[in-house]
Amino acid sequence: MVVALALSVSGQAGAQTPPPAAPPTTTNLLDDLVKTLIPTTTVPPAPTTAVPGAPAGAAPKPGAPGAPPPGPTTTTSTTTPPGVIPPEFAAIINSVRRTGGRTTTALLDALRPLQDLGMTAEEAAIAGFGHFPVAGLADYRDDWWEARFGPPFHLHEGTDIFGARGTPVRAPFNGVVRFEDAGLGGKAAYVTQPDGTYYYMAHLDSFSPKFSSGAAVKQGDVVGFLGDSGNAQGGSPHVHFEVHPRGGAAVNPKPLLDAWLNEAINSASGLLAANSVGVSRAITGAGALRRFDGQTPSASGRAVGPLLWASSVSAGGGTIRMAQLQMARMAGRIDWSRRSTADQAAADALREGRDVALLILGPLTPRALAPLLGGGS
Repeated sequence: MVVALALSVSGQAGAQTPPPAAPPTTTNLLDDLVKTLIPTTTVPPAPTTAVPGAPAGAAPKPGAPGAPPPGPTTTTSTTTPPGVIPPEFAAIINSVRRTGGRTTTALLDALRPLQDLGMTAEEAAIAGFGHFPVAGLADYRDDWWEARFGPPFHLHEGTDIFGARGTPVRAPFNGVVRFEDAGLGGKAAYVTQPDGTYYYMAHLDSFSPKFSSGAAVKQGDVVGFLGDSGNAQGGSPHVHFEVHPRGGAAVNPKPLLDAWLNEAINSASGLLAANSVGVSRAITGAGALRRFDGQTPSASGRAVGPLLWASSVSAGGGTIRMAQLQMARMAGRIDWSRRSTADQAAADALREGRDVALLILGPLTPRALAPLLGGGS
C-alpha cells in the first residue's frame, strides 16, 4: 500500500519536473521522494540593530546602542602608503593661511640684563617668558594641519617648538598638571585650567621632580624638559604643543604663541625695573641696561630699546625710576678705573714738575719772594 502510494506520487512529480540528468545517488526510493517534495531551506542571517529613523544599512550614530566607542579626534587614514597624502586631505592642508616662523632670540636679548643682576640665563628665561611654554632659545613655525605619516597618517594638531635637549618646559597658566608616558607623545604633560582648557606638551625628555600628577602648578613652573620621546625618538628635540579651549577640539596654537612672545618682550623692561629696586648703583652702573639701546627691531617689528621708556607709564615702572636706571646705564659707559688712573698720573706729573721748578728757581729767587714759590721763608 505504501509502495503503491509512493509510486503514484512519484509519477505525478515526474510529470511536473524534468527527469534527472544523472541516476540518483541513493537506492532508497522513499528518501529520494522526500528530498524531491520537501526542498532544503537556508537559515536567514541574524538581524542587525537598527537606529530608529536611520536609512536602511546606515551605521549607528556615536553613543547609540550598538555603536562603536569614539576614536581619536585626529583624522587618520590607515591605508595610505608612506609619504603619500590622501587626496581628501590635500584641500584641508592647503586651506591653512600660514604665518611666518619665529624665534625667542629677541626675548632672550631683552631679558639678558637680568643676568647683570645676578640671575643665570635659565633663571631669567623662566622668570621672563610669560605664557610662552619653552624657556630658552627656541624656534617654531606654523605647522598646523600639516601631513604626518605616523603611522598612521594624520594631520598635525599642534605646533612643534624646537630647542636644545633639556630646555625647561613651563606651565603656560595656573592649573593642575598630569603626566603620562605612553603612545606617540611619549613623555607628556597636561596642564588643565579651572574652565577645562588644557595644554598638552609631548615628547619631553623628562618630568620635573618637583611635581606629581594632580599637583597644582602656577604659570611659569617648570613641568618638564624638552626631548624626543615617543614617535619623535631620534629626531630633533622639540615639544609638541596643543591647546584645547574648554576641553574641546584642538585649535591652532601658532597665533597664541606669537601673542605670548610679543607680550613677554613688551614686559621685559618692567620685569627688569622690578628686579632692580634696591640694587646698588655699583651693579646698575656696571651696565645693567646697556643692552636695551641700539638693538635691531625684534621679530614683532618693535625695537627693544624704546620699551624701556614706554614702560615708564606703567605701574611697574615710574618715570623717575626709569630715568635713574637710564642715568646708571650712561654711567656704565665710563671706565672709572682708567679715569682714576689717568687723574692720578696727571697729579703726579704736576707734583714732579713743581719740585723741579723749585730746585731750579730756589737759589735764584730773592728771599722776599721765596714764599710765593712755596719754598718757605
